[in-house]
Amino acid sequence: MNKEIQEKNYLTIGKLVKKLKKVYSDLTNSKLRFLESEGLLSPKRALNKYRIYYREDIEKLNFILKMQKDFYMPLEVIKKKLRSKDFKKFISEGESIENLQLKLGEEFKPGHELKLSIDDISKKFRLSQSFIIDLQENEIIDWSEENGKYVVSTDDIEILKLAGELSKYGIQVRHLKLFENFASRHSSFIQQIIFPLLMSSKKDSHIKAARVVNKLERILCDFQELLVKKENRKFLEKYK
Repeated sequence: MNKEIQEKNYLTIGKLVKKLKKVYSDLTNSKLRFLESEGLLSPKRALNKYRIYYREDIEKLNFILKMQKDFYMPLEVIKKKLRSKDFKKFISEGESIENLQLKLGEEFKPGHELKLSIDDISKKFRLSQSFIIDLQENEIIDWSEENGKYVVSTDDIEILKLAGELSKYGIQVRHLKLFENFASRHSSFIQQIIFPLLMSSKKDSHIKAARVVNKLERILCDFQELLVKKENRKFLEKYK
């Protein structure tokens, strides 16, 4: 990777995704743009307005993806790690990312999930408790009870955050139910495809099934995104 960066000085979004997809199979252009919108990446733009990623951008991305893959670390926590002295030292001195990964991710060892109480989430993301309860009652998020408190885990914390962002555009919980229904149908479709593989007597059948699920999730999400964009472009064209 370093040799190519030195020769070209930067990578375009397409080449970067193609290069890192060998290690992070779920990486897409959409995910890179999402990480940028969340403030984790800030690529520069070429004269043609295309995003370009220099060495520091690629090191950041590699770190983000490693933290997600190996430690299941939520983006809010990763963002704080990127701003830490340890990460800045890594960028300036070229410290081993494996050592940095262990140092900054020790509280997120594999199998560990971040959990926040409803009160904590309400304060952190400025969401009303009634909004959070509404999401749970509509089966958009799940929670569990621990030590007398309702707590939400990593994936649902991210869903809550995005639901809060969508609410700023007048998108209510009842509107989000549409996406929950779609997700259920989407998942059922994938499950039907991989079920025969899971029923196989081969030793690595479960590992293969997990890989197929990841690949299908990525392809189908990209496919859906393209269809939505296509319809929105058609709509905007009508009102030019």
